Amino acid sequence: MVGSCKSLNCGDCNSRLSLFRSLTSVQLETLNEARYEVVFSAGETVFKQGGPLTHIATLNKGLVKVHMENHSGQNYILRIVKPVSLIGGPGFLVDGRHHNTVTALTESSACFIKAESFKKVMEENSRFAMDMVAYLNRVILKHYERIANLAHKHMQGKLAEVLLNLSDEVFNANEFKSYLSRQDLAELTGMTKESVIRVLKEWKEESIVDCKSDYFEILNKESLIKIGRNG
Repeated sequence: MVGSCKSLNCGDCNSRLSLFRSLTSVQLETLNEARYEVVFSAGETVFKQGGPLTHIATLNKGLVKVHMENHSGQNYILRIVKPVSLIGGPGFLVDGRHHNTVTALTESSACFIKAESFKKVMEENSRFAMDMVAYLNRVILKHYERIANLAHKHMQGKLAEVLLNLSDEVFNANEFKSYLSRQDLAELTGMTKESVIRVLKEWKEESIVDCKSDYFEILNKESLIKIGRNG
């Protein structure tokens, strides 16, 4: 952990999550008083699966991966998250525990708000509560879509879907540093590390995707889209 800092005010923050716009100045101050900001180095754990959920957090800077471990010890990456987004929190108002782990891929900063204060503001402001439900439902719908796509695709289709998502949704570029290892890509796609390496080698030979370490360049996006669509 690099350190912690205290931004000026939630109301003045340029990184404020859009769903907070429905809060009054008094309610923003309530959250501000219950908030602190922490800076994480790459590789550090933000939340740990199974740990107590005492705070809701928003990612303000950097990149994190949200992943979970099953009973067999297998790790699955659910999503890659960029600012500004809520991270963690599936156990909020359920059992008070984290149901996944959040790990920083790059130096990142997050604001932690006490869960009780967050709950209090939701009870006071029905518009905010509804916006929160809509926000979480959008995240869930993306999970459903991704699971459905991966469940019915072959290896090339799975990897194509992930690279297109990174290109279009995370980095907004056809050339990017992913900060992901081959094992990370395997855990994102439900493939083996060896299969990921083999498919990437084939695509490099076919001039579809060029890659070196965690750098990727999509050379033929039309072909990659077709592979992702046909699976």
